[in-house]
Amino acid sequence: MTVAKHILTLLFCCTFSLFDAAAQEIKTVQVADNLYFVGDRAFSCFYITEASVIVIDPLDAPRAEATLAAIRKVTNKPISKVFYSHNHWDHISGGKVFQNANTKFISHIEAKNSITPNNAVVTPTETWQGTTTSYDFGNGQILELFYFGPNHGAGMTVFRFAEHNAVFIVDLVVPDRVLYAYLPDAKPKHWVESLEHIQKLKFDKVYMSHMRVEGTRKDVTFMQEYFKALYDAVDKELANKTPFFDIPTTVKLPQYAHLKNYDQWLPMNVWRILMEKSIGQ
Repeated sequence: MTVAKHILTLLFCCTFSLFDAAAQEIKTVQVADNLYFVGDRAFSCFYITEASVIVIDPLDAPRAEATLAAIRKVTNKPISKVFYSHNHWDHISGGKVFQNANTKFISHIEAKNSITPNNAVVTPTETWQGTTTSYDFGNGQILELFYFGPNHGAGMTVFRFAEHNAVFIVDLVVPDRVLYAYLPDAKPKHWVESLEHIQKLKFDKVYMSHMRVEGTRKDVTFMQEYFKALYDAVDKELANKTPFFDIPTTVKLPQYAHLKNYDQWLPMNVWRILMEKSIGQ
């Protein structure tokens, strides 16, 4: 692993810790008779099937404990599977709360291969490859998994609950906020392509992992429109020959000024697009 990757991981996790200090009260959001989300500014998911419970993204230990408590309030069924959406620690470091001999930890192979070593993280015991797979829990309870290539993190998986005609989109769609800081460990061009693939999926409802749980297809469209506005604004300044290092503070997107962290993070969003355009990063 390169020194640069170690530094990137350290910066990401330190930033996450700072936000963790401002965490709100953890709550449980029931969105269907057998589908729940647990968290504050970040949400895990649990799905009650005929024979067991599955968890998607255990987050960190405190939130995983809260998720386990929420599960036990509604069912005593065993927890058979814990799915990881991608390789980032903030979504997977709480896995030990659910670890036992009968619980499988599942991720895309790219996620498993890219997890930076961390004693808090349970290594996936099962992986899948390619662009899609599914798990049939019986009685119409099918969980479909989609991988659209590199976008945010590694092995990023989009989940579709067939019985609810709903998708769970982790990190690729975050409502009511600009993109996360300088988009660490992200490939913006491919992220945009992934959003196009998501729009082609069949769903009526959208569930998300940050800010708020429940949304609609409009939230996916919002993210696409934000990316387009960001790219267009950067292209305009480049065409106008604005000095390169002035562009992050020159670009303004007043139509998005109401979004959370607009003042702090918009310049960093711009820097990431500039890096992609200037050095192919």
